[in-house]
Amino acid sequence: MNEKKELILALGSNYEQEKSLADAMSRLRDLFGHDTIFSKRMWTEPIGIESERFLNCLAFTHTSHKLEHLYRSIKYLERTCGDRKRARANNIVKIDIDILKYGELKLHEKDWSRYYIKELMKDCPFNDWM
Repeated sequence: MNEKKELILALGSNYEQEKSLADAMSRLRDLFGHDTIFSKRMWTEPIGIESERFLNCLAFTHTSHKLEHLYRSIKYLERTCGDRKRARANNIVKIDIDILKYGELKLHEKDWSRYYIKELMKDCPFNDWM
């Protein structure tokens, strides 16, 4: 069995935001276990698209899965939550889930400097998230 790694995910939605986020959070708990912790939720203005405001939060959990498997699982989860390429082409993001941290690996470097990510990271239960 692989060693468990800390995992931080960023969630965001600009369509039926509260419902979409709640659905994704429930599915993430099913995927990673009920010890998954979520930050507070935060409304933000869209970045790079014209749309409704986004509702965002972070998920903190552990995984023994390889990164490639996580990418596939998260993309599948987005689809099962109703996220579609055609909707995204029209600036509708039902749910977007990005891997920010996988073990020692930090991903989506630009996101780490965004105000809302910094603010939501205050809820991080991991001691060494920086």
